[in-house]
Amino acid sequence: MIFKIKNSLNNMTLDEALQAMHIPKKELHWLRMSKDIEINDVPAKLNATISTGDIVNIPDFETESNYKPSGNDVEVIYRDDYLAVVHKPDGQKTHPNADETDTLINDAKHTLNVDYIEPIHRLDQTTSGLLLVALNPYIKKMLDYDLEHRLIDREYVARVAKDVKPQIIEARIGKKPHTTNAQQVDHKRGKRAVTHILSSTKVDDHYEVTAKLETGRTHQIRVHLAHIGAPIIGDTVYEGMHSKRMELYATHIGFNHPITGEWIEFDYLPDS
Repeated sequence: MIFKIKNSLNNMTLDEALQAMHIPKKELHWLRMSKDIEINDVPAKLNATISTGDIVNIPDFETESNYKPSGNDVEVIYRDDYLAVVHKPDGQKTHPNADETDTLINDAKHTLNVDYIEPIHRLDQTTSGLLLVALNPYIKKMLDYDLEHRLIDREYVARVAKDVKPQIIEARIGKKPHTTNAQQVDHKRGKRAVTHILSSTKVDDHYEVTAKLETGRTHQIRVHLAHIGAPIIGDTVYEGMHSKRMELYATHIGFNHPITGEWIEFDYLPDS
């Protein structure tokens, strides 16, 4: 990975800078053994002192993802050398199992023409909207850290049949017994799950509820809205009204770029 040193890393050692960028210990140890590190095209070690604007080149510990390119295109919202934001359509899986080649990640690998690509988060097959992917293994580690520490903003719009007041829903979620993948509120054995309901707006014959994730449990927004008596339209797993599709959309994502440190955010309007 080649990157430019930003102001906040000035006068650190490269080792200190990579720690500040949340590169894990395992990868740092691997880099300490490497003879392929360069700073401004000059061979260097991790104990070298760096300055703002230096160009650092560290060898990648992984060079290719196992996903096969599909031959189909995906809508790209943003792309640079390190990451991309793409749009996942309704009805498509985020990533494949075994030899599947028709998922979003297969399409993204084809469209972006990259060897390495990994999703930072997942969207249910019946959810459409914005998905963040890493195009470098170090970037994957850095964005995984941000996701774990709730530094990535993710907002969704859900269409429901009743008004929902702004609130924080905190109800543990666990797998529903005797089902393939359905979840339920389980106060005793479930994992902590928190959803922020930001707003509710009446549109025609339904309400558009904006929700922000604090945690990221399977089916979290779907389960939480059903729990408070407002299941998503089209979500028949959780007793939502019948519709041609489940009306849940990943409409907003925002995060600090792992290399520049700048806050970037993207929005995508839900389908009509």
